[in-house]
Amino acid sequence: MYENGHPIGEMLTQALQALEQAEEAPADAVFQGDGVAADGQVRAVAGPDGRLHELRLNPRVMRMASEDLAREILSAVNAALDDLRANAPGLEAADPRRLAQTMGGTHDSVLGRLEEFADGVELVVRRLEER
Repeated sequence: MYENGHPIGEMLTQALQALEQAEEAPADAVFQGDGVAADGQVRAVAGPDGRLHELRLNPRVMRMASEDLAREILSAVNAALDDLRANAPGLEAADPRRLAQTMGGTHDSVLGRLEEFADGVELVVRRLEER
C-alpha cells in the first residue's frame, strides 16, 4: 500500500521513530544550545523554541569595531543554534506539523483500505448466503 509514493508501513515506522526519540528525553530536561565567540567574551544561549534566550557580552568587547562585534555575536548565536540541534534528541524529527501530516495521510489511507477490505468481506458473506 502506498500513500503519496511512500509505503504506508515506512511512513508509520518513521512516525513511530520520531515519537520514540521525543520520548527518550527526560520529562524535566531543559534543552538549550550554547555558543561562544571572541575567545569566550561573547556567549549566546538558544532555547528549544529556537529563539535566543541569553546574550552575554564581556565589557571588553565594546572596544571592538561594530562590524567585528556584530560578526562575533552572529558567530556565537549560530554556534548556540547548532549546539541546540546537535544535543536535543528528536528536536527536528518530532516536528508536530510533519508528524500530523504523516499520520493524517496514513490514517486516511488505512481507513480507505479497511473499507475496501470490509466491502470484500461483505461480498463474500453475501455469496456464501446465496448458496
